Amino acid sequence: MTKEELKQIYYINKEIKMWQKELDRLECKSLVKGQKITDMPFGSGTSDKVADLAIEKADIKLIIEGKLKEIQLQRKRIIEYINSIDDSLLRQIMFFRNVSCMTWNQVANEIGSTENCVKQIYSRHFKKETGP
Repeated sequence: MTKEELKQIYYINKEIKMWQKELDRLECKSLVKGQKITDMPFGSGTSDKVADLAIEKADIKLIIEGKLKEIQLQRKRIIEYINSIDDSLLRQIMFFRNVSCMTWNQVANEIGSTENCVKQIYSRHFKKETGP
């Protein structure tokens, strides 16, 4: 598994937050508008803004649900990969970093080490896998 694959939970989480903000924006959107008074006749076209907004919100909710399922699948794959690693310290570092989405500083504090040390252990694993 590559570093990029391991980072997917983090990026999918960010994507869910993006969609959640969009959903919040739509839910706050005002549908009540001031009435325009003109001498011009109104067009015959009709639009149901409430229904359009409801459809858009439902679509975004489906996207969020899909992303949550995607995270669960990715999380399972990553945990299986982490469990296949022999080194207990590296497994912990990878779990905290890639599954719990912790910063390097948070990982170091959990492990009881320095930020540079945990980064180095993590990086060495991938250098070893890809070869010289």
